[in-house]
Amino acid sequence: MINNNLYNNIHKLYDLYFKSEQNRLIKREDSPLNAVIVFPNYYGVAMSNLGFLRAYELINQSGFISCDRAFLQEDVSKGIISLENRKRLLTYDFIFFSLSYENDFYNILQVLTVEQIPLLSADREKTFPLIMAGGVIAFLNPEPIAPIFDMLFVGEAEAIFPDFFKNLEKYNKISLKKNKNKIIEDSGKINGIYVPTAYQFIFDAKKVNVLKEIKNLPGFPKKIKRGWADKDFIFSSSAITTKFSELSNINMIEIERGCKRGCRFCSAGYIYLPLRESEPDDVLKTIGLLNENEKAGFVGLGTMDSKNIRRFMEFSLNSKKPFSLSSIRFDCLDENNLDLIKETGLKTVTLGIETGSSRLKKLINKDIKNDDIIAVLKNIIKKGIINIKSYFMVGLPYEEKQDLDETISLIKTMQKEFVLSSKINKRIGSLTVSFSPFVPKAWTPLQWENFEDLTILQHKADYILNGLKYLPNLNIKINPIKSAYIEAFFARGSRLSLDILINSHKNKIGLKKAAVGLGLNIADFIRKFDTNELLPWEIIDQGVTKKYLLEEYRRSINFKTTPQCFEGCKRCGVC
Repeated sequence: MINNNLYNNIHKLYDLYFKSEQNRLIKREDSPLNAVIVFPNYYGVAMSNLGFLRAYELINQSGFISCDRAFLQEDVSKGIISLENRKRLLTYDFIFFSLSYENDFYNILQVLTVEQIPLLSADREKTFPLIMAGGVIAFLNPEPIAPIFDMLFVGEAEAIFPDFFKNLEKYNKISLKKNKNKIIEDSGKINGIYVPTAYQFIFDAKKVNVLKEIKNLPGFPKKIKRGWADKDFIFSSSAITTKFSELSNINMIEIERGCKRGCRFCSAGYIYLPLRESEPDDVLKTIGLLNENEKAGFVGLGTMDSKNIRRFMEFSLNSKKPFSLSSIRFDCLDENNLDLIKETGLKTVTLGIETGSSRLKKLINKDIKNDDIIAVLKNIIKKGIINIKSYFMVGLPYEEKQDLDETISLIKTMQKEFVLSSKINKRIGSLTVSFSPFVPKAWTPLQWENFEDLTILQHKADYILNGLKYLPNLNIKINPIKSAYIEAFFARGSRLSLDILINSHKNKIGLKKAAVGLGLNIADFIRKFDTNELLPWEIIDQGVTKKYLLEEYRRSINFKTTPQCFEGCKRCGVC
């Protein structure tokens, strides 16, 4: 826990952070150009984000750019300053933003405002640094913040940075600013780089927030193809670990990228296709190099799906290096895997259940029988793993009272079996169930669906809480509905969303009031979209075809499941 008084002196706080870090990155102090990568949230959140750390590492490996880090600060009286060199953002040649969460969009504006940087790329003179952004938001739906940036990296940094750096290498500090517009224009021709000012989004004159056409300037592609690493995929791990990250000294080791499962609510499962496995020897080498204060955190959308996961777990145990796993699939928790998980001393297992409704499981393409869930839960406790966390959703499309009742019934059975099994083992831990409102995301089969009405969503949350109250050893969490509402507004937003965001930020008013002030209505952004509609994020060519997403959407609303990816599968268009 950090003393709040430290926030009054950002230099002391940053000294504390800096001394805590285990840094595997060799920085080039003699680099001719310098950059800062900004994570628009606090240090602890940023240092738990592998994408942020990977981009920081790759920029420093460019050979001619030295990169520092900067974060949101409690105290901004002296501006936003970098961690390494304690410099203001405008002193750098390049400012990179790493974007992972829609709810951080306000923070982007706060950072720019504090640094007296005009909010829109079009309003900045060439004397300003190049301001760019990457991260999952940049290739999911960047439109609500796209005009802020000179360019966006659409896809995986490993695939885009080499050509981008090659384009920059010929410039020095003096020629950089002189040729800023040319650099932006040339970068727009690189696969995976999106220059927002080169595109005009035309909306229907009568139907607000219905996109009619996207026009591109000559020389720029009609769509931005996502850049992704195929056979040259290089896995990533935490270049830096610290006890002050939310994951506290866990070295995140990416054992796979992408997912074969096809859960229809999961945007990451689609935008990171195809599934690619990390080179086992690289993973084993990284585990072997961990120091005594670090733990291996195996990262992937389906870590237990990896064909090498047992080898990694066994190597960690034999090397006396503890490990942790992200959310685990039920059908991967067999006796052998549970024994390995138990052996590492893990006391908590996290399970993504989503819903207890047999109907809605088919809708989201995650059809796990409730009896199987209970059997796995009992087996986990039998192995001596005493704490279980499980994730559920509320507000799924076509959700009815019966579906909520099935979920409540499942959790009651889970609680009963949890207590009984724990008593047999004479050790009772905690069973935690967390509910998050469903947010329809771009590039998923459910992207056309609406976000649930707030009043109905609150009634559903209250109904769940009332159905589960007074049960011992059960912790219930309902994630903030307002936060999900803001996330949904931006996740399905367009360039009109940025107008609302800026109005909200400048006048310190809520999004609804900011929209009304511009003659807009928030409801138009979280409504159900027509399947024939041009969607704002279709400026991106994700690889997954709209035809396939529509087929999956129709199967979804007819409660039909689809088999996961298989060898030689070519259904979605990516392969």
